[in-house]
Amino acid sequence: MKKTCILTLLLLLFTVNAWAFGQSTIMENVLSNGKRQGTIPMIDGVHDINVQKSINELLNDAAEKLGKDAGGQVKLSYEVTLNRPTMLSVVLQASGDKTLYKGLNIDIISGKECNTKDFFYLKDAFVKTLASRSYVFSEEGLLLSSGNGAAYSEKLPYTSILQYLNIASCARFMTGYKVTGASEGKTLHLQVGSLVSLYLPSNPSTGFDWYMSESNKPDGFVSMGSSLFIPINTRANVTGVPGNTILFFGFTKPGKYKLVFEYKRPWAQNADQAMTYDFFVQ
Repeated sequence: MKKTCILTLLLLLFTVNAWAFGQSTIMENVLSNGKRQGTIPMIDGVHDINVQKSINELLNDAAEKLGKDAGGQVKLSYEVTLNRPTMLSVVLQASGDKTLYKGLNIDIISGKECNTKDFFYLKDAFVKTLASRSYVFSEEGLLLSSGNGAAYSEKLPYTSILQYLNIASCARFMTGYKVTGASEGKTLHLQVGSLVSLYLPSNPSTGFDWYMSESNKPDGFVSMGSSLFIPINTRANVTGVPGNTILFFGFTKPGKYKLVFEYKRPWAQNADQAMTYDFFVQ
């Protein structure tokens, strides 16, 4: 009996961890209340019940306001444009005396609307591109509204704004791949606009680090910077601080890419080590 209970507990823990990586649960809430008819989204299964309540209040309040602004006998509907474990993007539509749209990007962790600065470096060119336009996230890019209450019909592909993405947060809405030294010489198949995080062992405190080969920077490749990950169990008797250099990059065009990365000091012409990776981008 004791063994059965332990096995059951382990199975439950495994199930919870496995489902933690799924999509957010979006239920269809049917309305038939006076002048408000149709459907609006309702989220369920959030770990924090108070956060779940906040999200559903946010959705309800936005739908109610949109319905009032549309006027007359209103039919409400919605489209989920992006569904991730930690964020949700949805466009509400209210059709009455006029048809209006409202986009929401919701942080499932805090229960509040997302802020642009959470995902992008607000450089001048990017601010000029977006201006003050409302947008929602989708699988392949941002969907822009042409004006207040207008439809989200213009697509801005992620490939065109890779250089403005905050790499610490953008994996919440984009497809990402982790690649290590174990796959050198192998080929990764991926879609245009996907992110790649390349983990390579390094010890920058010795002056050496990983760099993209200067003679191998193909058109369509976009570098998004790098960072250093230091393992917690670093040994005290090791020279410097060994860890992993993480190189972030993406691709704006389909094609076959052969990328060479060199381990060297920044001023040196010859590399101490080189690693080659192949990417087939569709």
